[in-house]
Amino acid sequence: MKVKVVFLHRAADLVPPDKRNVELELPDNATLKDLLNVIKEKVSKRIGEGVLKKRLIFNIVVNGLSVASLDHRLSDGDVVMFMTPEMGG
Repeated sequence: MKVKVVFLHRAADLVPPDKRNVELELPDNATLKDLLNVIKEKVSKRIGEGVLKKRLIFNIVVNGLSVASLDHRLSDGDVVMFMTPEMGG
């Protein structure tokens, strides 16, 4: 299956410009954790490892809905966005 991955805000600063909006191939029934392993290999080792090891914190949004669990199952055609948590003051 294929998912579209978009890196926004600070996440975009951590990937090459040509990889900020990519389509990645995943096995059927893949989870966000599986996606992060593919991101680590094909897009940005820093983001993939950072999120998996909880050293980097991003809001992860799948099809417009915030997702907290890396066990969230993905479907063909999903759009996954990584963005910086917003802070106010």
